[in-house]
Amino acid sequence: MITLNPGPVFSIVTPFKDNLEIDFDALEKYINNAYTSGATQFYVMGYNSRFHELSWDEIKILNRNVVKIVKNLNKNNLIIVADPLHCPTDVSLEFANEAKKSGADLISLIFREKFYNNDQVIEHFKYIVNRSDMNILIHEMPFISGLGGHTVNWPVELLDRLADFETITAIKEDAKNDDYSHEVINKIKDRVSIVISGGGKKQWMQFADQGCQNWLNGIGVFEPKLAVNFWKAWNNDDLEFCNNMINDVEVPFFTELVSKFGWHLSIRAALEVVGHFKRTERLPMLPINEDEYDLFKKVFDKIEYKNFLEY
Repeated sequence: MITLNPGPVFSIVTPFKDNLEIDFDALEKYINNAYTSGATQFYVMGYNSRFHELSWDEIKILNRNVVKIVKNLNKNNLIIVADPLHCPTDVSLEFANEAKKSGADLISLIFREKFYNNDQVIEHFKYIVNRSDMNILIHEMPFISGLGGHTVNWPVELLDRLADFETITAIKEDAKNDDYSHEVINKIKDRVSIVISGGGKKQWMQFADQGCQNWLNGIGVFEPKLAVNFWKAWNNDDLEFCNNMINDVEVPFFTELVSKFGWHLSIRAALEVVGHFKRTERLPMLPINEDEYDLFKKVFDKIEYKNFLEY
């Protein structure tokens, strides 16, 4: 059984060339930079990795390439790959088996539409668990309900049942609801690793003492040293460094940029500003335009993230 090590998990953003092909050269440089900055746990995931802009065959190719890059850097690096955002159970199983063959450590499985009851979800995961020994991370985002299309959180009793499956070893908790997250963590923390997502380091800090040892890197997407140094400071009980990074970098990034442009377009623009790769998107996504980018850059350049690149 493989699960996560304590600390940040680094999500992979998929770069595109001007002709809209996946830019594998830029991808490798991006991962190399994260690794040399101290990253050891990597995550190809549905949204940051732009699965809604990729065909299923491209997702398989992306998964395999990232596994190869990450494991060539260090065989002890941990790599999570993922299945498509909306697909039949058989396809999720196919991706799980493909992930196992490629050398990935975990497969992230996402389940967005809950039409009727918990058994529908249980049977989906049971089918995969019974036919594959691949370690599974459940990408737990609020369901899109079949009753009107509104979003609903996963029932805690459902996560409790899933945590008993032997090969389900981690959950990405993405509800963005503190009371709910506390309840989930208390219920299943002794059986699975929990990756907090969606609220940044400030949100994760309130769950750390509760037994949650992982968070998705957030602003570390554009500068991995931010997540690495935050983790070092946390382990040294240097709360002043941690809080200063949150107040000086994370808060302004979210309040001044994400609130205006959204998370996905903001992080893509930030990656261009710092020189990793262009903000090019495939339809149905559109990057921020040139005027918006100029405004974004002016605000971004005032954020003092470089003050936290050494620890």
